[in-house]
Order: sequence, then structure tokens, then C-alpha cells
Amino acid sequence: MKKLTAITFTSMVLLLATAMAVGAVDSVEIRGKVATEGATWTADDFAGFYYDLDDNIKTEELTTTLTDNKLAEPNGVVYTTTAQKADFEYEPWGSYNVIGFMAEKYFAGYLDTPDTTDDVLFHESKDENVLSDEQVLQILVDNDDERTLTSGTPLDLEEGYELAISAIDIDGNKVYLELRKDGTVVDSKVISPSKDGATMKDKTYYYKKDVGDSKDVVIVAAHFKNAFRGADTNLATVDGLWQLSDTPKDVSENTEYDKMTIQTVTADTIIMNNEDNDITLSKNKDITLMPGISIRTADADELRYYIYKEITEPGVHEIRGDVATGTYTWDADNFAGFYYDIDDNIKTEELTATITGENKLSEPNGVVYTTTAQKADFEYEAWGSYNVIGFMAEKYFAGYLDTPDTTDDVLFHESKDENVLSDEQVLQILVDNDDERTLTSGTPLDLEEGYELAISAIDIDGNKVYLELQKDGVVVDSKVISPSKTGATMKDKTYYYKRDIGDSKDVVIVAAHFKNAFRGSDTNLATVDGLWQLSDTPKDVSENTEYDKMTIQTVTADTIIMNNEDNDITLSKNKDIVLMPGISIRTADADELRYYIYKEVTIEGEEAAPTPAEAAPAVDETEDKTAVEKVETAVAEEVNKTEEEAKAVEEKAKEEVKAEPEKEEENKTAPQAPGFSSIFALTGLLAVAYLVLSRRD
Repeated sequence: MKKLTAITFTSMVLLLATAMAVGAVDSVEIRGKVATEGATWTADDFAGFYYDLDDNIKTEELTTTLTDNKLAEPNGVVYTTTAQKADFEYEPWGSYNVIGFMAEKYFAGYLDTPDTTDDVLFHESKDENVLSDEQVLQILVDNDDERTLTSGTPLDLEEGYELAISAIDIDGNKVYLELRKDGTVVDSKVISPSKDGATMKDKTYYYKKDVGDSKDVVIVAAHFKNAFRGADTNLATVDGLWQLSDTPKDVSENTEYDKMTIQTVTADTIIMNNEDNDITLSKNKDITLMPGISIRTADADELRYYIYKEITEPGVHEIRGDVATGTYTWDADNFAGFYYDIDDNIKTEELTATITGENKLSEPNGVVYTTTAQKADFEYEAWGSYNVIGFMAEKYFAGYLDTPDTTDDVLFHESKDENVLSDEQVLQILVDNDDERTLTSGTPLDLEEGYELAISAIDIDGNKVYLELQKDGVVVDSKVISPSKTGATMKDKTYYYKRDIGDSKDVVIVAAHFKNAFRGSDTNLATVDGLWQLSDTPKDVSENTEYDKMTIQTVTADTIIMNNEDNDITLSKNKDIVLMPGISIRTADADELRYYIYKEVTIEGEEAAPTPAEAAPAVDETEDKTAVEKVETAVAEEVNKTEEEAKAVEEKAKEEVKAEPEKEEENKTAPQAPGFSSIFALTGLLAVAYLVLSRRD
């Protein structure tokens, strides 16, 4: 019984770890404001540029100048960044020059703090201004968190470095430290953090080296609060840590980065332009200007474009709106987190924050959020159009629209309740594309949320196609269409599946347009060139529904309005406040009010979800075995138990398996995201455990 419990626990841990990655994406695009002519972007209106909210530091600016929809060289695009003073997180060290470069944060040089010697990093660096040597360094670590080092636990740093206590003298005054890179000692030093009258230099370990053209630059520093020698171990507390990359970024004049070339470098400024690179902003283009910054143009006859930064690094990333100091309104123009379609210039969301006395967003209308549905065309345009609506910074379906003088708008005509927003709900749009793909009788079309569309049969003439739609392996619909017959209409060529969704009746949630069909001697083929799918789990937008601090006040056939009824919100300094799922407020750690709204996005990867070992203690098995091996080993041990024990285990397993159908019913009401196949696989392992045990009979 204990082992079966261990099996179940291990599998549930793995299920949890997998589920936590649900909703993650492969990349995120942070866009700047949309332009129709020449424009200038700074960190105020392009969240991709480096920005420090607490100290209001912004260094980058990019200006485009248009000539007949062309960014003509050399000054069609001009990028300027100027270093600004920033304080170390461990403030007694003083300050340094920070600079944004190609939408990333870099170190430009150490600054002298007058009338003190506490600025050890400045004084110990020979070439303290690396930008004067036409290079910048990435800032890897800058914090004042307290942590304890022991003689057996070195401090792990970036780029293969680690700082270790080698010895502490008997009085606990002197600490002998070693710095290693990739296991090799590169520096050693004695510091005296606990001696009487210890100075900042006594308490600071630093490591300096030549980096590129800059000599003796401090790239690692650690401030030691104290040290202690015990009977069994040596201890020391670090409360300030700093590290720069030992690989410089070249910013010398005439260096080319994609379409941009560095023209000028001074002790505090870098200027680039598009010398020798004319850039034509024709429609539907994606143009890399430099690493980190690109231009996207609309697929439209009129010029519309924005600059953007694409992030692919795993982890949680923040998309912020414009920075505000008082009452402010955000929409898709100044907050990239809101839904926006550049091709059709569709934007639906607006949020207004109204500041009253003492920096308060007073209820009920301190925060008012309004979103209004807009007409959008299907990617497979012959189907017509529908109403799209952004809601809490996500894209949703509000209803099908009638296209006059045609019956091609099959999805509208076949839906009974075509406007789901009238029923106070919206649906997530899962698929909308016009890509061509081939189906065969042996390869069904995989859709979202467990659905798949399969060819069951094609008649001998290749005119009629018998299709089956399955969800989680169960047939939920079947239909005959005739895409290849003479004079076939849109309805003849379109497979559709409709069902009741929440309070809406007979809503088409799956549609596929078949271009043709063919019956061969060995296999049946059909070509799909239009595909559409809505979630079968509605999002409730009924009046008085609460989402964190926001409450829905009004719902019409095309509009949703929310406010912060019953929730006063005080914007005190250094706060992170959730307004509603998808939208939060962050305030500066400063006496003056400075704040923005933001959206968090998780990118899939090792950092996006904990490993099973992080999520919970491992089952009592060897660490090098996989989760599957653990389950198999546990099952094998159970088989070797006595008959009486096996029967008890079997009865317990039956009870757990019997409960599974109820869980499956619950799962049918919740959307599934990529990655759920592993959950089914692990659930299968539990079933295998039960079957193996049941064979004891």
C-alpha cells in the first residue's frame, strides 16, 4: 500500500510539474507604438528598450524618417543611446554608468563618488570607463540580498565563476577567498570584514582583469558583512554582489549590426544609422534593423508599422505600458499587452486610471476598463467576418457577422446564437488560418482541446467525403460534404461542427474548408485550405462577475465595461498590484509617483516550470532513474508482495480508477494546451500499475 501511494504521489508530482508549463509560449513580441509616417521611439513608448522604473533611467532613442515609404540611407533610421548614472543595489559602493544598447542593459563605466573611498570598484579599476575604449559589458549580477557562505558551499556566479571560502583565521577577522572559473583558481585574496574599524575595502572582495581593450576592470565584487570561524565550519555573510561579463560587446566606430552601422562613440554616447542600407517599408514585411530591434509592417495598402523586440529566452517576461505620473489612459497604441491586429488596425481595449488625493485609485471608478468588439475577417476570407474582442489582454471571439447578399458566410448561418457576447460570454480563438494541408484516411487533422478531424470514407467518384470529428478519442460528430462535385457551394465544401456553449445554442466551434477530395487505390486524400476553431469552454463576462480587483458593470452585444467597485487601490511606492488576470500595476520605489500597467508572459523552457525534484521530495528510489523507471520498479515490488497485500492494493487501485471518469468529465470543460499528452502518458502509467496488480487474480 505504501508503495502504491508512492507511485501515485510521484505521478501526481510529474503531472503538476507538466501542468505548470501550460499556457506558456515559445516567444513573445514586445512592440512599440504604431506609426504611419516618420516617428521617434524611446523607453516611454517602446517597452523593449531598457528602462529602470525606480530611478526613471532611459537611455535609448530611435527615429525613422520616411521618403516615399523608404528609410533612405544614411539617416532613414538613427539610433542614439546615452549612458546615465545608476546606483549599485549595494548603495555604499556608489554608482556607475548604465547604457541600453540594442534593447539590452549594459555597463559603460564606474563613477567617482566625491569625498569617500567607499567607491572601491571605481578606485580599483584602471580603465574605469569601458565605453571610452569603444566597448560595453553586460551586467550579470547586481543585488544586495543577504546570503551565507560556508567553507563547503561556494557562491555560484555567472559564466562559470564561483567564489569560495578557503580559510578563516582563528579570530574570525581574516577571510581567505578563492575565485574559480570553470574549476580553475583565477584569483585569491584576504579580506578582513570583522576586524575593528574595517573599511569598505577591508570588507569588499574584488577581482579585476583586462577585458578587451580595457585594463584592470573590476568584474566581480562581493561585500562581506561579517565572518565567523566555528568548530566544524567557517561562515561568512555576503550582502552585496556585483558581476560583469568578461566578454565585451564591441561598439567601435564602423561596426555593423545587420542594417545599422555605428557612426560615433564617445565616453557616454553611441550613435548608429542605416548607412549603405536603404529600407523600403512595403506591406507585410518583417525587417531586422539590428539584433534585438526589428520593424513589422501591416499587410495593408496604407503604410502602418512598428518597431518590436522578440524575446525567446525561457522564463517570465514583462510587457509594460507607458509610464505614468498621474491620471492616465492606456490602449493598444501605448500598451503592447493589449490585443492588436496590425493588418486591419484592430484594437478594442482601453484602461483609464484616475488618481485622487494620496495617490489613490478610489472605487468605483478609479480604474475603468472598456473593451468594444470590432469586425475582423477570417483568414479564410470567403467565410466572411466575425467580431473579435480583446478581454483582459487576450484575444477572444464575440460573435459571427452576416455578410449581405451571399450564403458563403456558413459559420454565421449555421449558428443559432451567433453573438455569444449577447449571452454574456466570449470564446477563445484557438485556430484561424488558411494554410493548405493534406488529410489522408490514415492521418487525421489534429486540432486543439483534444479534437481531431478524420476522413472516414470517400465515395468512388471522389465527390463525397464522410468525416468524423473526435474529442479525446470519442466521436462527437459526423458529416458528409461534397467539395469536388460540379457546382459545389461553400456549404458543400465546408465541414462545420456546432454545439451548445454555456448559454449560447448551436455555435459553430470547428470549421474546415475542403478545396478538393480524391479517392485513390490505396488511400483517400483531401486538401483543407481554411481552418477555424473556438474553445468549447466559455469565458464568463456576465454583469457583477469579479476578476481580482475589477468587477464587470455593463455587458452589451459589443461592449464590456469593468471598474474597481469596492476596491480602493493606493499607489504607494514599490508596489505590485494585480488588477485583473493579465493586467497588473507596478509602482516605482521612489518618493514621487511613477507607475505603469503590465502583462506577464511565460516562455516555455527549463526555467518556465519546476522539475519534479523541485516540486516535491522524490520517491525512495535512486536519483538517476527516470520517473517511468520509478513507477515500473514500484509496480514490480508490489507484484512480489503477499496475496493478501496485493488484494488490498488492488481494491485501493480500483477505487482510484473508478474515480477517473469523473475527473475526465471535469477535464472536458477546461481548455487543454500543448504539453497535455505527457499528462495522459503518466495517467496511463497509473493504469498500468493497476493492471499489473490485478493480474494477481
